[in-house]
Amino acid sequence: MSNFLFDFDGTLADSLSAIVLITNRLAPEFGFRPTPLAEVEALKGLTARQLIRYSGIPLLKIPALLRRVRAELSQQGGHITPCPGVIEVIRTLYAQHHTLAVVTSNSPATVEAFLAAHDLTHCFLSVDGGGTLFRKGKLIMRCLEKHQLVPRETVYVGDEIRDIDAAQFAGVRPVSVTWGFNSRPLLMKMSPDWLIDDPELLLAIADQL
Repeated sequence: MSNFLFDFDGTLADSLSAIVLITNRLAPEFGFRPTPLAEVEALKGLTARQLIRYSGIPLLKIPALLRRVRAELSQQGGHITPCPGVIEVIRTLYAQHHTLAVVTSNSPATVEAFLAAHDLTHCFLSVDGGGTLFRKGKLIMRCLEKHQLVPRETVYVGDEIRDIDAAQFAGVRPVSVTWGFNSRPLLMKMSPDWLIDDPELLLAIADQL
């Protein structure tokens, strides 16, 4: 059996609109420009670092902003909508005895509330989260070590190019999904091991591992 580590926002959970609304409300307090909802689709072609530059947020304020966003999202965790088709695929992977875990820069409390709301808690071995935007690689390595997972039998499923970077840093194979934040052309430039447009294709990947 193989190991599937999942990003949360944009991969399992359709939380983008909630995040945009929260950050826009906090924009005046933290000194950056809000993002009009009409511009969100165009911003999917930007990396996380480019998005930070676009917003104009002072770098020193990013940790405090992340804490506020996580705190507000944690109150909505049970109400966040799953990405279409993901729930059924998670249940199938679990039924096939694959190991599943979540590794995210979001708060574990938000993820746990989401999983409980959709009766998925039992499907996941663990939820690892928090930290900065760019330390997912270390979180993945910690998850591998904690559960004694073999890297070559493990994939990390995410929707951003920083998820590809994190997977490669940790020595696992990246699976990029196109239903989240970053656009297909941007993800393709980073040459993930798999680039998929439908959650059901994760079942085919499981057969290849």
